[in-house]
Amino acid sequence: MPELVQQLMLFTIGIVLLYYGADFLVRGGANIARIFGVKPMVIGLTIVAFGTSMPEFLVGTVASIKGQSDIAIGNVVGSNIANIALILGLSALFSPLIIHYKMIRKELIFLLISSLVFICFIRDGVIFWEGLLFVTILVGYTVYLALHPGEVPVTEELPEKTNSKLINIFFIVIGITGLTFGSDWLVSSAVYIAQLIKIPDIVIGMTIVAVGTSLPELAASVMAAVKKETDISVGNIIGSNLFNMFFVIGGIGLFKHVPVNPVIFTFEIPVMLGLVIILFPMIILRKGLNRYCGVILIVIYIVFNLYLYMTRQMPL
Repeated sequence: MPELVQQLMLFTIGIVLLYYGADFLVRGGANIARIFGVKPMVIGLTIVAFGTSMPEFLVGTVASIKGQSDIAIGNVVGSNIANIALILGLSALFSPLIIHYKMIRKELIFLLISSLVFICFIRDGVIFWEGLLFVTILVGYTVYLALHPGEVPVTEELPEKTNSKLINIFFIVIGITGLTFGSDWLVSSAVYIAQLIKIPDIVIGMTIVAVGTSLPELAASVMAAVKKETDISVGNIIGSNLFNMFFVIGGIGLFKHVPVNPVIFTFEIPVMLGLVIILFPMIILRKGLNRYCGVILIVIYIVFNLYLYMTRQMPL
């Protein structure tokens, strides 16, 4: 079997393992917490939220350990771009997202401020104290949400309840195993593919890897939109972007320096920030995201990808 076919198979299997690994980890962890009487909202804000961000975290960790930090940072920035442009765009196409700005204002403003803080502190790479700052911000925000449930218009949907401790422990073990092998295979195959088609690792991280690790958010947001639960759809994206920046990069930065390629500040970072900003007029003027907004967001995502693959052909 040609090596390219093997690597493509590993890449595909890696994405599948990451998706189902996160699903099993969340299911087992959430049910164990339920058995011990933890409140559903707290479970949603912690176990479910962290679990759905584990694909990005482990891919970033494995990439950093292997000396492929461009994939780590590219995965985070690319996932944030995909979350808004691709996932919200597709969700709006399935069902217009009716959102009142007053209900989502605090979350949007916090996302904007968080994005600016993230951009400011990663310019020279992320070291221990910056990683600690990122994680502290995320923990503080999570605690705030848990203490002010009435102010939170979004929620994390919990998995189906299973009362058997043994089955839930099995789910957790299967989830961790899938995430471990999936992240390793995904990174290894992504590096091979990037070298083969002569594009930088960061482009692979920004595009294919980013979409692959964002599948849990894609599934959750599209299903929420189909069910007309538009607050959950938008809330998933805001929460995911915050976790990508502060949990993934912050968590990795606690134990390993994360270098950041300065080239991303010329295009990718402005696109990530611009997509956050564009949500404000869309939601305020349109009272949500209608199908026209969905088309605009998807077109932005397509142009973003085309630009990367057309202009970033030589190794950085």
